[in-house]
Amino acid sequence: MARWGPSSAGVSSPADGEPVVDRRELRGWIDDALRRHDRDVTERGETIESATVAEIVDDVWGRLPLEVRRRTTPAQVQASLTMLAVRRGVGVPREHAAPSHAIEE
Repeated sequence: MARWGPSSAGVSSPADGEPVVDRRELRGWIDDALRRHDRDVTERGETIESATVAEIVDDVWGRLPLEVRRRTTPAQVQASLTMLAVRRGVGVPREHAAPSHAIEE
């Protein structure tokens, strides 16, 4: 059976014996699922900007393999999505962003 996305090599087991997904591994799965979500939205002729956070989290969650969903939570998926967004600089383009020391008058 063909597998998509990152390998399951990042699955580890803490001291209590409950398996968890390594953050880096989880972000790999989420990045893959998010790319597929974006592609599907574009193919439907919709804009990515019109999707709500809840819709994106639900869609990404549903695209994760069952073995990964058993080892994580939707909240962890949302946190990883946030980190991916921050790392990609999603939001205001840097050339239009106000300096962090700027004070609104």
